[in-house]
Amino acid sequence: MDYKAAGQKILYFIFDPLVHVIKTLGIKPNHITVIGLLLNLLAAAHLLNYFDFSEFEYGDNLLGFGFILGFAGLMDTMDGRLARLYDMKSTFGAFFDSVIDRYSEFIMFLGILLYFNFFGNVTGIVLSFIALIGSIMVSYARSRAEALGIDCSVGFMQRPERIVFIGLWCILFGAIYHFNPQFVDVDIYVDGLNYFTLGFLFLAISTNLTALRRVIHSEEQMNKA
Repeated sequence: MDYKAAGQKILYFIFDPLVHVIKTLGIKPNHITVIGLLLNLLAAAHLLNYFDFSEFEYGDNLLGFGFILGFAGLMDTMDGRLARLYDMKSTFGAFFDSVIDRYSEFIMFLGILLYFNFFGNVTGIVLSFIALIGSIMVSYARSRAEALGIDCSVGFMQRPERIVFIGLWCILFGAIYHFNPQFVDVDIYVDGLNYFTLGFLFLAISTNLTALRRVIHSEEQMNKA
């Protein structure tokens, strides 16, 4: 069973009426793309409590970051859906969406890196940076392969999966830190592989494996040609 396709059908069933309303308001796919970028900026700013660390709330900051990131991810889905449903696709639109997606991803990871830096968690910083490298290389490998005429949408940890994972992981630990404040001292103030950073270890490995999978897939397709 194609779980990703099934999940997309459910999302489309839920959000297609909203997409129709957006269309009637005269909103274009590129507008939604920009809204997604702004939401990523808001998510990063909220994670860092607008850089006012004196009022830092560990759980609430992560919870807000995860939820706002989820809304940003929905924008990433809805711009493409709007373009496809109402024949608003364009070559520039596809290009613009890809460029803004990269900016959004850099902003999201910047917030995470600064979050770890605030606690002096070098392990978290390194793992987040490696995950960022993998995330960018997943997208880059696909774009280069497709420029050579190769379909390269293979691999597990693509952009939607990354956003969902990071959002849910932050919501999970935001809830844990919020409802169990004593866990903060055990987990956050550890300069090492604590429970929260385990998620970024998984992300660092899975994104780079996905990029490698695309390299191998592209080689196989080139050898067949």
